[in-house]
Amino acid sequence: MVLTAVAGGLRQLLASRGEDVDGLVQRAMVTISHHEARPGEAQGNTPGWMMVSLPVGEPDSLCRLTLIAAETSARRDKPRPEAGSGIFRFVAGQRIWYRLFPRQRSVNLVVSNVPGPPMRLYLAGAPLLEVFPVLPPMGNLTLVVAALSYAGQLNFTAAADQDSCPDVDVFARGVRDALDDLEQPILGFETGGPAGATESVPTPDAPVTPRPSPR
Repeated sequence: MVLTAVAGGLRQLLASRGEDVDGLVQRAMVTISHHEARPGEAQGNTPGWMMVSLPVGEPDSLCRLTLIAAETSARRDKPRPEAGSGIFRFVAGQRIWYRLFPRQRSVNLVVSNVPGPPMRLYLAGAPLLEVFPVLPPMGNLTLVVAALSYAGQLNFTAAADQDSCPDVDVFARGVRDALDDLEQPILGFETGGPAGATESVPTPDAPVTPRPSPR
């Protein structure tokens, strides 16, 4: 669902710039989890990456959902390296990453989708109302997207390079439009509120929280 909405946002963004989106496919680097259940053992963080082709050229959101679901299902069980294991491996990997990423031609954007706590959390008796993820642009990527679920909401954050992607609000509207397209046949609830680069998508009993556009 997240990738389908992101593909819809990319389609609207590129079309607004006069780009030909017919048949266009964009490659997203998507975070995945390598967690394996072991009774009595802590799982820890074992994140990895999966490359997913986003059918931006497909105008129908339901068709995009079907295509993306089929690809991710086929790719999910294929072996792939972990994004990091241990502090020294992580630091070494970061150095190589930052050295090569400004010239990479493998992906068009990064999408992170993390499931958060389904219940509301509290600190010293005060409720934590909302949580928004932050994923900074990196290398030669001008747009990155993060999604995080928390207490009945799915919150999106789009971060973009201000010089090369000043129209990130168009992308945000495209994401909301794609979610609206999927709303009746799939979700059956309202998203409401003005479009922006940060959006709250409620589950059936959660309130709608409009979010303003960033810079």
